This record gives sequence, C-alpha cells and structure tokens, in this order.
Amino acid sequence: MRARSLLHPHPAYVWRPSQIGRRLAVGAPGGRRTVTLPWGAAIEVDTGESVGSGIARLGVHEAAVTEAMWRLAEPTDLALDVGANIGYFTSLLASRARRVVALEAHPLLAERLIAEAARWPGRIEVLPVAASAGAGVARLGEPAGFARNAGTASIGLAAERTFEVRTVALDEVVGTAPVGICKMDVEGHEMMVLDGFREALAEGRVRDLFFEEHEPLPTPVSTRLTDHGYRVFSLRGRLDRVSLGPPAAASRDDAPTYLATLEPERARRRLRGLGWRSLRGRR
Repeated sequence: MRARSLLHPHPAYVWRPSQIGRRLAVGAPGGRRTVTLPWGAAIEVDTGESVGSGIARLGVHEAAVTEAMWRLAEPTDLALDVGANIGYFTSLLASRARRVVALEAHPLLAERLIAEAARWPGRIEVLPVAASAGAGVARLGEPAGFARNAGTASIGLAAERTFEVRTVALDEVVGTAPVGICKMDVEGHEMMVLDGFREALAEGRVRDLFFEEHEPLPTPVSTRLTDHGYRVFSLRGRLDRVSLGPPAAASRDDAPTYLATLEPERARRRLRGLGWRSLRGRR
C-alpha cells in the first residue's frame, strides 16, 4: 500500500479494516478475480480495467455514491440501474430494494451482468437494452481506451467498433409503478433517457435519482430535473461520513455523480448520522 494511502486513508480501510489485507493480496493489476462486496455479494472483476481495479483494491466503487444509495434505498423500493456495466450498483440495490431492473446496452457487458446477477440474492431483471426516448435501435460505439474503462461506450459515438442495440423508454419499463432509486450513467445520452422517462418524472413517481455529469451545473440534465421539482446535491465523502452539499461543491477531478431528490429533508435525515454503513453491510 502506498504511503499516501496511510497518510490519507480511504474510508474503506477505516470502516472495513479487513479490506487492508484484501488490498495487499491484490498484487499487480491484470486478470480476473472474485471480490466479496461489503454486503456479502461476490462479483468478478477485471483488475486491468479501472472500475475492476478499484473494486479489487477498495472493495467498493464510488464510495460516496455507494453510501448515499445504501442509506436512501427502502426495502419496498423499485430500483433502476440505467447503464449498469458489470452490476456493482445492481448488486447493492438488490440487497436493499424489493426489485431491481438493470439496463445495460453493451452486449458483452450485458452478458457478464446476466451471469453475475444470477449469483445474487434479490429480485433482479436484466434488460440488455439502452434506455432512450423510445423503442427502436441505435448504434453503440466504443471510444479509444474502452479496454481500460468499460463504462465509456455511448450511443451515437463514431468509433471503429460499434454495436446495433435495442432502445427502450423507461416509462415503458416501469409502467405506472413508483421508483425509489434510479441510477443513470449513460455517457452523454442523459437527455434522451429523460425524454423517455417524462411521464414518471412529471407525475413525481421517481423519488431519488443519481446522475453523472461531465460539465459544471447547471446543465440541461440538472435543469430538466429542477423543473420537475427536484433538489440537486453534490455528494462529499469524508473519512467519517458522506454529506450533501450544493452542486458547486462537487469535485472537478472527475465527472461527479449528483443526487436529485424530490424529498430533500428525507435525504438529509438519512445521511445525517456518522459512519459508513454500506462498508459494514448494515442498515
């Protein structure tokens, strides 16, 4: 472990100290390995890929988002993982919510996700499609560096390698059901996803929505959500807790994930307590 990790420890090492031993056992990057997540689910990761490498070292991915989602999810919720990748957040939501629908358009990632989901407890439905404005087909392109970061494929990207994928509107996926948690990571296709979610958003049936944004807010995505009555917060992970802040407080080191919620007081209350419950797999 690097000296910097000791001087500025990650919450995963403090609140889940057994992870230190797991971190030392990871060794050089490269190859597949199975990692047990804090809530007991096992996931196979590629340590040569950025997300997989992080999960192998820390046991978690996007720790602040993980903790916020863990605390906000209800056991009666319908949850959506839109752009599920290998299913890390699908696994988290399956341990917290009543039902999870995971959408992943990339055919190779969707194949991995289906295999992983079969091992996890909970009611999970995997849809190998892209969320968009409606039903149809689209081209999904892999950018340069996709092998290092498998979460970067996007709809409409001109690339050497593309796939024809089916699209679906989220309104069709959920029908009239309320949604407790929706995580959206779709690499620039967010507005089309929201276009296909217009009925649920207009009717106030989506309580909490996590979305990644590459540009400083306000953006078309954040404006669309605030127009529907959402409060948007940044997520700040500290050693002792996760806190909500104004959007401008988000780190610009990477594309941050924001929380948009129709129930800001509930979100503040749920995140008020100290500690990292997700890292201990506790409610």
